[in-house]
Amino acid sequence: MLYYCKKCGRIIFFMSNKNEKICDCCKSKVYPIPKEYEGMGSYKKYQYDLWNKYVKTSPEFNQYLFNHRDEILAKQSIEFNNKMEHGKSILKGTANGNKLTVECPYCHATDTKKISGASKAGSIALFGFFAMPKASKQWHCNKCGSDF
Repeated sequence: MLYYCKKCGRIIFFMSNKNEKICDCCKSKVYPIPKEYEGMGSYKKYQYDLWNKYVKTSPEFNQYLFNHRDEILAKQSIEFNNKMEHGKSILKGTANGNKLTVECPYCHATDTKKISGASKAGSIALFGFFAMPKASKQWHCNKCGSDF
């Protein structure tokens, strides 16, 4: 089913069954294409009529978003890819067998070690409740000394 955004004019094809559908460009609510346009084939044939009749007359309409949809979507795609690459770089497998290298989120060093369960238990036994913040961490950075 086709949906359109009253704020930026994006026409979107959704296949999910979510109750509230959101525009991937401007994060506004999207609405089903009006019945008069159903079955007309490609939306390209009637998108200008739809924009003029329903989008540009809407109180939610934003001319800047309408004019820059493609740029906004391209930027969001680049940001998403950068986040994915950063996530991969934080936690990556090494060529040394099954050894896992974890990057410190503070100093970005890879000289880290996993905090063992015995170490956590020992800290709790010695310091009780005050050791809980450390006990919830999984890794220790040998360079800056932080636990994360």
